[in-house]
Formats: sequence, structure tokens, C-alpha cells
Amino acid sequence: MGVETIRRANAVHPIVDLQIEYSLVSRGPEAAIFPVLSELGIGVTAYGVLSRGLLSGSLPAGRSDIRNYFPRFTGENLNRNRKLIDTLAAMAAQRGLRPSQLAIAWVMAKGANIVPVIGARTRAQLAEALATAQVRLSAEDMAQIEAAIPAFGVAGTRYGAEQMRTLDSER
Repeated sequence: MGVETIRRANAVHPIVDLQIEYSLVSRGPEAAIFPVLSELGIGVTAYGVLSRGLLSGSLPAGRSDIRNYFPRFTGENLNRNRKLIDTLAAMAAQRGLRPSQLAIAWVMAKGANIVPVIGARTRAQLAEALATAQVRLSAEDMAQIEAAIPAFGVAGTRYGAEQMRTLDSER
């Protein structure tokens, strides 16, 4: 939902939570949506916190992998995004973490009103994600991460152009 839709819906019936894509490389909601959610006392359930595996270093596995159709995972965009992945991996290693853990911890540190959805497919992924609950990032850590991986740093959009045009949150 975009800002106007949130306001209209909340006027009809109070909203307690908005599920929206949000990650270190998908920070669009910070500009207009999150301030409105804060104003209205609405929480956030963040999905896509690993940007469909991009931030964990997971790449499309075969021709049937839907990520082959997402701009961030194709061609030169993927080549550019590998540099972000490498940067995140190095920063995570400095803290004794895996890249996915640092990406999840970053989302959790952005606000007490933000709850990340973790899409673990294996027990190992689940254990790794749950261990993130113990990670505490300081303001200095957050600034360092955001400087190294700026909001505008990712190459390619989350979805193809046609799909992006239909998203109310992108208007």
C-alpha cells in the first residue's frame, strides 16, 4: 500500500500492521510510508528481508528459478550486485556473522515496530535466522552498514517494469 491508501484504509478501520517488502537494498518505504505508519501507530511486518536470497548470496538455481526474471538477478545488474553481496559478507565476517544474519539484524535494528518475516527452507537456515535475535547493532554499526550499502546501491528493480508500475507502494 502507498501512503494515500494507508490513510484511507485507516480512516475506515484502524490498521495495526502493514506487510511490506523491506530490506537493506529495498528501502523505498523509509521515505514516505514509514513516517505515516509511525504517525498512525501502525507496525510493520517486513518481508523480502534477504531480497529473495540476494543478500545471503543465493543465486538462481536453474532455468525454472523465478529469480531469473527479476532484474536484480540478471545480466549486468547481477554483476554489480555481487559487489554489494561481497561487501555485506565482509562486514558480516568482521562481526562473526553470516551475511543473512547481518541483513536480518539490520532490519530488526531499524525499529521496534518492524518484525522481519524469515523464509527459511531448511533447519540450518532457520537456526541461522533465529540466532540473529541475539545480534545487537549499534548506531555506529548501522551507519557503517548503510554507508557501505547505500539505499541507491542495488542495481535493478525488485520486479520487472510492468509489475513495478502496479505497486501502490511505489507511487
